[in-house]
Amino acid sequence: MADSVTVPYLEERPDTGDAIRGPDSAVIGRVRLDSGVRLGGLVTIRADGHDVRIGPGCILLDRATVHVADNAYPANMGARVTLGRYALVHACNVADECVIGDAAVIMDDAEVGPGAVIAAGALVPPGKTVDGGWLHDGNPARPVRAIEPAERERLRAALIAGGGANSVCRSDLPPLDMAPYLPNRAGPGPRHEIDGQWPRIDGRSFTARTSLVAGDVLVGPDVSIWYGCVVRADGARITIGPRTNVQDNAILLADADRGPITIGADVTIGHNVQMGACIIEDEALIGMGAEMGDGVVVEPGALVGARALVASGTVVKAGHIWAGRPASAFRPVRPEERDFFLRGKDVYVNYTHNYLAEPAA
Repeated sequence: MADSVTVPYLEERPDTGDAIRGPDSAVIGRVRLDSGVRLGGLVTIRADGHDVRIGPGCILLDRATVHVADNAYPANMGARVTLGRYALVHACNVADECVIGDAAVIMDDAEVGPGAVIAAGALVPPGKTVDGGWLHDGNPARPVRAIEPAERERLRAALIAGGGANSVCRSDLPPLDMAPYLPNRAGPGPRHEIDGQWPRIDGRSFTARTSLVAGDVLVGPDVSIWYGCVVRADGARITIGPRTNVQDNAILLADADRGPITIGADVTIGHNVQMGACIIEDEALIGMGAEMGDGVVVEPGALVGARALVASGTVVKAGHIWAGRPASAFRPVRPEERDFFLRGKDVYVNYTHNYLAEPAA
């Protein structure tokens, strides 16, 4: 693991131009990178169901993720946008000169105006319009104060440098490369042995080249483990049921002290999720950027909202949405929402079959 990866999707090949690309970065499908783009390590830009355009002079820092909504919304970033570490831009539009903090999440069909600053860990919900020239923070993000260009540029410089106690940087991010997760004497490829235990992955499932799957991991059919993911089982098993998807840059960790991770069938684990020893039952959804403590149980058909922080030992009741930091019960899942989420699972099963047919994936 080290080289950047370029993957066609259904014969659509990315246009990466003169981009400088960090180790294990992945660019897939209908992507255009304009001049002067810089990608950090394990950045994933995936345009397998719509278009992604990254404007000139953009900087995407380590483990940032950009994705689309299949056949619904593209992802567009204007000129000179800086996207923080472990941050996510999903099927939305981000205008010129924006600064997006570490671990922030911007969701489908949102519009972020020129020169906006999104604070570290903030959530811009679906369909939200965020005014340019302001600092926005919170879950959901709200305007805090107007911000002058000079301050915005100071924050941009601090974000790129990766330090300082300021509104766009976080010090509690997971490791930003694969080295801390690799077993001793690890060889090439995404699958690794720990203490004699190798992952057992059904042949109809897809494991991306820049992911890491190690130890006592049992994966059923039609499962997908995407770019930059870590699924590491060291002394306790991780089980992933049929037709479940673990999206880009998600990190799932089980060990003898924390306990196992058991994930049922038809589950979606969103981009950039962090998960400890949990039980996730059938047809549940864990939203983008959520953080799941040890001992959490998510009952069938429940939904954990994007950027939610689910405290250790929490039981998320069947058919309900939990959201917030810390997460609490929000409301029941509506029937039309449940149908929509299950259609999303079908999209990922289709992705799985298409990627298995692509040698470069």
